[in-house]
Amino acid sequence: MTGARRIRRSAVATVACGAAATLAVSAFGVPAHAAAPENPGNFEIKADGYYGTFRFDFGGDVPIAGSVPDLEGNATVGMVQNEVNSEGIEGQDGDVYSRSIGSLIDASAMDTEIPTHFYAAEQVALPEKADPDTVGVHDLGVPGIGNLRGISSEVKANWNDDVLGHGSQGGVLTELYSGVGQLDLVDAGEVGQLSGILSSMAPVDLPVGDGPLFSMGEGQLLQESGVFGKEDGSQGAYLEVSGRFSDLNLLGGAENGGITVGLAAASDTEEPNAWGRLEATGEPGGASFDYELPALELQVGGQEGVEIEPGFDETFEVLPGVSVNINFADYRDDDIEVADDGTYVAASGGGLSARLIFSLPVPVAGDIELGHAEMGILSFPEASVEVPQGGLYADGGDDEDDDDHEVLGVTN
Repeated sequence: MTGARRIRRSAVATVACGAAATLAVSAFGVPAHAAAPENPGNFEIKADGYYGTFRFDFGGDVPIAGSVPDLEGNATVGMVQNEVNSEGIEGQDGDVYSRSIGSLIDASAMDTEIPTHFYAAEQVALPEKADPDTVGVHDLGVPGIGNLRGISSEVKANWNDDVLGHGSQGGVLTELYSGVGQLDLVDAGEVGQLSGILSSMAPVDLPVGDGPLFSMGEGQLLQESGVFGKEDGSQGAYLEVSGRFSDLNLLGGAENGGITVGLAAASDTEEPNAWGRLEATGEPGGASFDYELPALELQVGGQEGVEIEPGFDETFEVLPGVSVNINFADYRDDDIEVADDGTYVAASGGGLSARLIFSLPVPVAGDIELGHAEMGILSFPEASVEVPQGGLYADGGDDEDDDDHEVLGVTN
């Protein structure tokens, strides 16, 4: 693997996420005179990720403790699905070459699908719209999962000759902004069976009482893909993702005897504290993956905070019968592919996960797990950029005097 490196980025254009997750992305929109571009050659950009995921599983047939109600649930918040394909987006009708989707939440609990998947914004091109599509909700309560103070998404898809073309400086093809307010997940009091299960099976006295097992302050996720001009008039392609995440609190947070994973500068700046960019020019050595992961501090109860770096993976006991695993995954070499000829770059992984494990100590048998709850943030399972050799429009573009030149989305 070559071309991947961690860097310190001094400035990133971004938008603050307010308490109500208000949208204010000024970069969206395209010129009214934009037309469909000439064929750039085969190229593709993909991004699939999320702001946060959560799942829990308690009860069921537990040895010694016996059969108790089985409680399961999961939720994904701020899902991102963006794609650009000069051959056309699979499954789409007509001439669709770029698509941006921002889904607010998808969830299920206690074997019941919760009808929240319709909270999504989606836009495709062609045809291209002048304005972005948006969706947002305030104070969304998801039964069995928790509460979101506010969440919103704004998406834009472009495909035009102002962005694509030989000699063009390039521009944005897909853009997404997702703002997320306070998250409070799995309130032990509201999910009454949960506190009952824990108290009946094990002497677990949670410091959070009837509060949420997990909570996290407001944050944001941004994604952008597009093309850029090169000296010879051809174009390369890029994909960029960034996010701003607040402190993650487990069991009420450190100040209440629980756990806090603090993300540096999350509370006093609008700058993202996580960022990554994939770029491919189509020339030898022209593919790269640059990224920056935030500095984290782990604090348990009243203990002094400990700085944790990417690659950290440890499990420790918080209370009798309650342990936590913190995993701060770096991008592994096996997850990154950078082509030597500069035509392809891909990366997956990364992210922070916190897993609460509730166990019952049993003589001889050891600890028997009663259930667990887990939250993950800051992850993009799929991100890739692929361009032809030499880049887009490497042949210098079609002759403007040729009436038969190919224009994507237009039949001449």
